[in-house]
Amino acid sequence: MQVEKLGPYRIGKQIGKGGMGAVYAATDESPGEQYGMRVAVKALNPQLAAAEGFRERFEAEIESLKKLRHDSIIRLYGYGEQDGILFYSMELVEGASLEEEICAGRRFNWQETVEFGIQICRALKHAHDHGVVHRDIKPANLLLTKDGQIKIADFGIARLFGGTQLTIAGGVLGTADYMSPEQADGQIVSEKCDQYSLGGVLYALLAGRPPFKAKTMPEMLQMQRFAKPEPVRRYAPDTPDQLDRLISQLLAKEPAERFPNVLVLSRHMEAMKKALSRPPQQEAEKEQETVDTKIGSSSTKVPSDATADFVEDVTKAQNTPILFPNDGETDEAMQELFDAPTLAEPSKLDVSQIESTNPAISASKEKPKRRFTTIDEEVRREREKARGNRVWLAVQLGGLAAALGILVWGGWQLMQPPTAEQLYEKIIAEIDQRGTDNLRVMSGELKNFLARFPDDPRATEIEQYRQQAEFQKFERQARRKSRSGGSEKTNPVESIYLSAMSIAESDPALGLKRLHGLLALYDPTDQSTGAEPVQPVGTAKDPNYLWLVLARKQIEKLTSRVQQQAASQLPFLKKRLQLAAKLQATQPERAARMYRAIVDLYGNQPWARTIVEEAEHRLVKE
Repeated sequence: MQVEKLGPYRIGKQIGKGGMGAVYAATDESPGEQYGMRVAVKALNPQLAAAEGFRERFEAEIESLKKLRHDSIIRLYGYGEQDGILFYSMELVEGASLEEEICAGRRFNWQETVEFGIQICRALKHAHDHGVVHRDIKPANLLLTKDGQIKIADFGIARLFGGTQLTIAGGVLGTADYMSPEQADGQIVSEKCDQYSLGGVLYALLAGRPPFKAKTMPEMLQMQRFAKPEPVRRYAPDTPDQLDRLISQLLAKEPAERFPNVLVLSRHMEAMKKALSRPPQQEAEKEQETVDTKIGSSSTKVPSDATADFVEDVTKAQNTPILFPNDGETDEAMQELFDAPTLAEPSKLDVSQIESTNPAISASKEKPKRRFTTIDEEVRREREKARGNRVWLAVQLGGLAAALGILVWGGWQLMQPPTAEQLYEKIIAEIDQRGTDNLRVMSGELKNFLARFPDDPRATEIEQYRQQAEFQKFERQARRKSRSGGSEKTNPVESIYLSAMSIAESDPALGLKRLHGLLALYDPTDQSTGAEPVQPVGTAKDPNYLWLVLARKQIEKLTSRVQQQAASQLPFLKKRLQLAAKLQATQPERAARMYRAIVDLYGNQPWARTIVEEAEHRLVKE
């Protein structure tokens, strides 16, 4: 089925496609001044939209992005959902991305590079002032208009996808070519991560390539954390030394060694551009030297006007106070990154294949779910609400005396401890609203009920919720230990589990194998029948019990990741194996190298066993 409309938009040709969805040129057909306006509509992959908690993160991120109004940031027009497809509309930019320009062979001179850097800094300052970190600055997310203006796309999109690395049928989402060392190490994400990524972009504009090149994602993450890039002047000899040093400072591994904030960075680049663009004043200096010689002045030279201005401007910029300290936000796991759309052949949005495999979308055909909200509409509502609030203010002031009396009475009521019925209703209401995935935030109310009303008939139900809350708390602590890797392991079960989860970040198959080994060695559960241990969650008789429960839970998740990895990479491996077979007759040495590469790279991946065995067999025959 081809979708021809999403919300008020008539869908046109496809202008981009990436791992998270596709972008289409569209026309607004809603009545009013906006009728006929050309926009870009991004339809997210329905498989991602079906992921647990994704819709909530999508709407929360939209709330933060609505605040961004800047000439160098792609403007968000509206967002909505239709037939299981989450989408949002944005400004349509007539122009190519910097990634496309670089891939086409274009090399930017230092003047263009500095100008682009200044524009990007101004946009990032606007975003950082509103508490928004981009997290995925890269050439593919920087669009160049016909008049030479930079437009930043996909603001905040990388944050949508939560904890662990996601894959879908068709490939791995994201790139690490411009990822900061903090993100690669799962540390705090702050506005200085955007500075590092910007340094990589400036490097690529001048050199025609990113600072590092690697064949695999783990190798790239390792280089981002520890490797030092070659000076950009090796690839672009005309790069001024000042700009080379600036890029090196942005690519510093330690965030503290970069600039205090993007305001300081932009002023530094503006001063650099001003100083380097001025013509040399050698003749004036010679005349001054002649005059100095005649009057017997000191031999010390006075700096030229350009140099003096440059030093003055940079000094002012470096003395500017830090306006945007780190936001202190810590990711639950490695930050997810997603590929920006790349140009594709025009096509219509086709969801027929997804409907057959996604029950949620199939069900939506029976009960269509459609909603769309424009940003301008929300602004109008807020203004109308503000006007209404002013009208009500007079009424509220008139009843102030009565309200104070009610507040005094209400305060006295609040001081009274809640009854069993009140406390139970409060707990159930919060569970209905929040669900049971985050019961740990309610542990205080749960323990309060059990301590005060142990004989209440509902205490058994509350105890079950308390046990789930305790397990969720334990699971969160285990995730932190797995990321830090610095805590002492008190027993072998804990040690094996944390080691397996650390390995699974980069090699899900190997992590899965270790978790299976852990259960085979230590789990008393009958794995053939799937029977659960008799011991309830939260007891302390066996300290290994909760670690084994976590291992079984993670096995389910990792199994799904490995299956998705196999689905995305097996077709590619089969094609390489077929190519090697064709080359065996005419280029046996090259074919042998390809067979050996398959064995070396994928020999430890269970899902690639058939391909690896075939490669080994062909090597033996040679």
